Amino acid sequence: MKNFFTTSLLAMLLVGVFSSHAFAAKIIIDTPVETLSRRQPIMVTVSLDTEGAKVSGISGNFSFPADLFTVDSVILESSIVSPWVEQPKISEEKYLDNRTHITFEGIFPGGYDGVRSPYFEGIKQGKLFSIILIPKSKGSGLFIVDDITLHEYGPDAKLMQTESAVSSITVPDAIGAPITPYPDTKQIQSKSLTAFVTRDELVARNAWYIVVNDKEARSTIEAIYVAETDDISPLNVSDSAWRKVSSPYVLLYQNRSKHIHIHVVYSNKTYSYITLQPVENFTSISFASRILISIVVLLALLHHYRGTIKLFIRKKN
Repeated sequence: MKNFFTTSLLAMLLVGVFSSHAFAAKIIIDTPVETLSRRQPIMVTVSLDTEGAKVSGISGNFSFPADLFTVDSVILESSIVSPWVEQPKISEEKYLDNRTHITFEGIFPGGYDGVRSPYFEGIKQGKLFSIILIPKSKGSGLFIVDDITLHEYGPDAKLMQTESAVSSITVPDAIGAPITPYPDTKQIQSKSLTAFVTRDELVARNAWYIVVNDKEARSTIEAIYVAETDDISPLNVSDSAWRKVSSPYVLLYQNRSKHIHIHVVYSNKTYSYITLQPVENFTSISFASRILISIVVLLALLHHYRGTIKLFIRKKN
């Protein structure tokens, strides 16, 4: 009888342990254990293994020693996340740990439980994003993904159990100058780059603002520049007219009488333009134009009723 209770208790504990860890999705960091001595860039890939669960959203914080690496670019090509609520980018928050932090947040419409393909059996982990890092000094450190939030796919979007991901890296003595994979900038035509003008009573007192997004970008957006001018083409806009902004951006010209040129720079050193046309707005018509329009309308009325006017004058005479 004693052995029976002992066995039963052990079985219950095992069930509790396995059930508490069931469907515990995890983050995986794929990176070399050591960089090359010639200061060649390395690629670090952050992936998600759902462990059989179905996920509706994810957010986290990827960090590395700031004295060992600099960020060259963030690659979103083949990412399982669509759309991004916040594309992976260097956090503007100030940290005291001497680490560079890259925050991210995305959702999975319809849920995500792994990568399927006719070329292999089962389900595989999916890539969230990759980061190209350039070594800059000798040393060793850790890549860490923490502050992870995973939501289960369902009406309640319950939080899922997970833990931080850690991977070590060693940088040997550097030889030569850093090698950058994207030495020159290049203009591209991004079909997925979108921008639109809207307004909301809860945003900037119902002022017009623009929202810029690229849902299928191969690389994360590094900077957004906006120019509101009379120039039809963004190539004719002077350098002084461009302003670095963040999305959403409140328009300077609320009457929307200007061309809105948007210059998007990606982290892989490519860039793209998009232009929003001005709208017809009566308030944008100048005072002189109003007088001219009034004269034209008056002449048109006189021409139309010239017979009636002549008859009236004859009767008076």
